[in-house]
Amino acid sequence: MKRKLILAGALSLALSLSACGGSGGAASGGAKAGGTLNLASSQALKSWDLAEAGMGNAEQYYEPVFDALLHMDSKGAPTANLATSWQYDATLTTLTLKLRTDVKFSDGTPLDAEAVKANLLHTKAGKGEAAALIKAISDVQVTDPATVLVKLSTPTPSLLRSLANVPGMIASTKSLTSPQVPVGSGPYTLDPAATTAGTEYGFVANPNYWDKSSYPFAKVDIKTMSDPTARTNALLSGQLDSASISPDRVDAVKAGGLKVDTVTPGVVEGLYIWDKKGTIVPALADVRVRQALNYAFDSASIVKIAKKGLGTPTAQHFTSDSEAFVPELDQTYKYDPAKAKALLAEAGYPNGFDVVMPDISSLFPEMQAAMVEQLGNIGVRVKLDKIPFDQFMPSILAGKYAMSYFKTGGVDPWIAIQLIVSKQATWNPLHYEDKHVTDLLSRISASTGSAQVALYKELNTYLVQQAWDAPWDVVKDVYASSKNVQVTMHPFYQTPPLFNFKPAS
Repeated sequence: MKRKLILAGALSLALSLSACGGSGGAASGGAKAGGTLNLASSQALKSWDLAEAGMGNAEQYYEPVFDALLHMDSKGAPTANLATSWQYDATLTTLTLKLRTDVKFSDGTPLDAEAVKANLLHTKAGKGEAAALIKAISDVQVTDPATVLVKLSTPTPSLLRSLANVPGMIASTKSLTSPQVPVGSGPYTLDPAATTAGTEYGFVANPNYWDKSSYPFAKVDIKTMSDPTARTNALLSGQLDSASISPDRVDAVKAGGLKVDTVTPGVVEGLYIWDKKGTIVPALADVRVRQALNYAFDSASIVKIAKKGLGTPTAQHFTSDSEAFVPELDQTYKYDPAKAKALLAEAGYPNGFDVVMPDISSLFPEMQAAMVEQLGNIGVRVKLDKIPFDQFMPSILAGKYAMSYFKTGGVDPWIAIQLIVSKQATWNPLHYEDKHVTDLLSRISASTGSAQVALYKELNTYLVQQAWDAPWDVVKDVYASSKNVQVTMHPFYQTPPLFNFKPAS
């Protein structure tokens, strides 16, 4: 296994270096105050409708146009933005927000409590990842133009952090549903003349923005680049000022004179088991089979070889910055193919089983090679389904696959729960429910302080014991930047927030 991974990693690196040869001296960038900040996103924009908005790399498209109700500091504490103050009632089911009174949308209409109400109810009714994080909002009441009461069906520990991201972004009420051109109150407006849908999005500074000093660039350009080699080439040639890169391209961009920063945003990658009911692959309904899948993976070698050390092996969905983290859980499933085979035999699958999984070799060749090989070593035979990569996530959401490589999560444990664990979680496409988990979630939402932390840890322990998924590692994201731009990493945002980009001094 190690030899094959080394060869795959070396080949990938050689290809990237070859493709970028001769361009190292061109990485001069062009970002300066009053100039253009050139970025790239590895994820395509699905829709300007915030009810359908995605998270992760998709966040970059929304931030120039839409201001959020709150921001977060580097420790995850909420800070003021459109909302200047906030307070919960004793039951933790009513959140009172006080709003700025000097903000207008770019169409000239005021951003007031009615607009906030319309947005929160619209977004939460959608089907996107952003919508999933605020599903507990049952009503929003307006008491005056600068005050809203957010009513919750159940306490939601992550609500303030969610309102500092896409779920808390506010669009003009005139353009809520399926807008062709987004209208917000953010630091920039979309420039249709500099935009080619699906390829490139140009933004120009909003002359009436209330906090111009936090956004020093006159223009922002975001290119859609799913291919990591294309992003690397664009960085090295100076077409981009900053973008995410894959671990095997770190040496290439450093050799080209670019800066490299890392951040741990709470994302966990590995084998995600979508079909815990056993609807598609009956074997997966047996916890022993799921445990066998965990024992099958040599996570330490995957991180060392395929990821060039940029990650931390783990057996849990919650990271060391999370209140739910339990250090000893990472020792639960040590690499043991013999034990994995014994568990499969005990569950009635001595010869393993077959499974169809989406082919992700175009973006994650090393991870796929390791996954297929190590599953094969315990008798799990993988047939790869070659689909266009833009169909990867829609196919998973549609419940097409029993399991696949994936990565998601968040430093905030309740956000991770809403993405992965709850029955209605975005990445629980077959809506699997465990009654004990449901009970724990109810108790967590109604708790605070040390009692809540203890329940988070109890939930985490149970999920690991039940082999909810087969995590490999906590992802360490890598960003490369021109020396002309200063980027401050932020662990509570999956991409560096736009207000953390400044011209280099």
